[in-house]
Amino acid sequence: MTLSCPGRTPAGPTRCAGPLAWRRWPTLEPCPALTRHGRERARPVGPAVDALTPGPLRWPPWGEPRRGPVAFGSSPEPGCIMHTMRIDATCGSVFRAWRIRPLLLWATLLTLAWSLLGCAPGLSAPAVLNQAETIAREDARRPLPQHDSSAPIVTVEVRAATPIYPGDPVTIVVRAISQEPVDAYRLAIDDADTGWRAVKRLPGGLLSFEWTAGEPGSYVLIGQARTTAGAVGEGRRLLTVEPPDSSSSQSGQPGSRPDPTAQDTVIFYASSVTLPTYPFAEYQSQAVDPAYRWPYRRFDRDRFWQQAPQPSPQTYQLLILENRYLQVLILPELGGRIWQVLHKPSGNRMFYQNNVVKPSPWGPPQQLGWLALGGLEWNLPVIEHGYDWGTPWDYRALQESDTVASVTVATPRDGRLLHASITVTLRAGSASLEVAPTITNLSPDELQFDYWQTAMLAPGTGNRPSPDLHFVLPGQLMTVHSTANPDLTGPTLLFTWPHYKGRDLSRLGNWREYLGFFEYPAAHGPFTAVYDPWYDAGAVRIYPPEIMRGSKVFGLGWENALGSDLFTDDDSAYVELHGGLAPSFFEQARLAGGASISWQEQWYPVVDLGDLTTANANLALHLARTADAFQVGLYPTRPLNGVINLLADGVPVARRAVVASPEAPFQGVLPVDGAILPQVQQWQLQVEDQQGQRWISYEMSDPS
Repeated sequence: MTLSCPGRTPAGPTRCAGPLAWRRWPTLEPCPALTRHGRERARPVGPAVDALTPGPLRWPPWGEPRRGPVAFGSSPEPGCIMHTMRIDATCGSVFRAWRIRPLLLWATLLTLAWSLLGCAPGLSAPAVLNQAETIAREDARRPLPQHDSSAPIVTVEVRAATPIYPGDPVTIVVRAISQEPVDAYRLAIDDADTGWRAVKRLPGGLLSFEWTAGEPGSYVLIGQARTTAGAVGEGRRLLTVEPPDSSSSQSGQPGSRPDPTAQDTVIFYASSVTLPTYPFAEYQSQAVDPAYRWPYRRFDRDRFWQQAPQPSPQTYQLLILENRYLQVLILPELGGRIWQVLHKPSGNRMFYQNNVVKPSPWGPPQQLGWLALGGLEWNLPVIEHGYDWGTPWDYRALQESDTVASVTVATPRDGRLLHASITVTLRAGSASLEVAPTITNLSPDELQFDYWQTAMLAPGTGNRPSPDLHFVLPGQLMTVHSTANPDLTGPTLLFTWPHYKGRDLSRLGNWREYLGFFEYPAAHGPFTAVYDPWYDAGAVRIYPPEIMRGSKVFGLGWENALGSDLFTDDDSAYVELHGGLAPSFFEQARLAGGASISWQEQWYPVVDLGDLTTANANLALHLARTADAFQVGLYPTRPLNGVINLLADGVPVARRAVVASPEAPFQGVLPVDGAILPQVQQWQLQVEDQQGQRWISYEMSDPS
């Protein structure tokens, strides 16, 4: 039935903002279709308005109550069918007891009836996950049901300095990947809503909104896209605004955010970040791995899911290295991880950045609860993310000069047999980050152990990869670690790279389910990379393969991907690049008693290349052949003024000057005589600076 009601609209007049629609949908749904709390998830609805005005939202779960759909239901026992009733409301004043009481009576009667049929009653009791449903490790991960393919995939992109403080300008962009044309976009910020905006009236066909950051706290951004056929897709993003006094100056005292814009300057400073945090520590107990005398905390996943606690704000220390091009964020209290690298000229982020601290079903099987916080983490002494991904690490910051600054994070020296220290260095005028680990065996005897680095990546501004993201690996043969893909069944299965059984497996959108694999027989090096043409952004890792002999890739899948709710509270997602001392998880590294092993890597974000073909410590290169030319893209890690040479079977055929920098990458064309293209056996592209120093030399037989 439809009722009219008195009420106050956001603009102020005393009249109903719209009819109140009370719709009852008695449905029979299988229990697995419910959320883990045993209730249907509320979805935001609201009036379409032309300006940013208050609208109804009921997300995130720790926020203030919002007007919107309300779900009633009982938590089912396994095998039960549950009756659900939902109310949609667009006028806030109707939520009064005398209006809802009849529905509560009906809900109570229905709950009682179903309990007599064998289903457990209780409007708020969480659904219980038994041990058989526990996902203990990566090789037991299970895909979720496939999403509606007709709905567009929506990304909510945030472009702003980090951390964000009240009054900071924030650009929010909503866009979508869709098989059907998108005719309208919509954005909600916490409890405010733009309404539907027609694509034909939006510059560039995207919804771009300039927002001034509000009061400190967590905000939820919800973007929607509607196709011409009426299908609506939705993407969600968490954003945290820090208190104004949480920024610190270089000396560590409260002050304004430093702004190192000089070409020859780099600084270190400390700050903090406040994140919604689930009380996972309350569900952990002390344990020790006797093989390494390594203390860790075991997570009681069953009790956590049964009790379904809610997150609350918690503040963490943030260590920041910054120069003209990059801002590097380190979380010493959460595994000493590099949490994010921001490419300042573009606003792109290199790593995935989870904005909620939430235990996942994964991690070492004897521990579980791994925090998929994003960034680059250090995993030892066992596989599956190690033990210390969420514990405080010791740290020491060193500002050597105005041109070099570093932070060293280290495991405690508390009797454990292995010690790890990782020095992260940023230099003035460079858009790459140096990472220098040292692993030491503190025991007198040889140790077999695992050391891996896990990078969780979502390059760009959307905090989730697109289907066009692809992995760039030099090898031609891979071996499976774990997957739900029936074409790649079984650990250690070998498959060709990048094409296997007619599919280009380097492209994420061609994956059906989750997949993890290693380069075979070992890492080829000296680089691995990912690039996402949707955001025109990527990430590069440069490393010594003779030391870091393991190279692993993991992704959540695409068509039937693992759900984001397993590790976060929005729609963000990621892919992983791993590097290890052993070639795979099936082998271990060895270190003699009292010995150490050290090496150095470089990591850097890439933007505005169009795509990525190869990379080294100096630059990332994209090279593609057309009918009578080569399309060239160069992203240097420091300013470059030089020349590009193209050789055909050793003979120069094209040359052009190039000026590029991390702020302004180069994209251009090298014309060639189309008649010679079919005759050439080997092409070579060289980039040199004005002093004749070669920055890169790349050979290819068929770059098309």
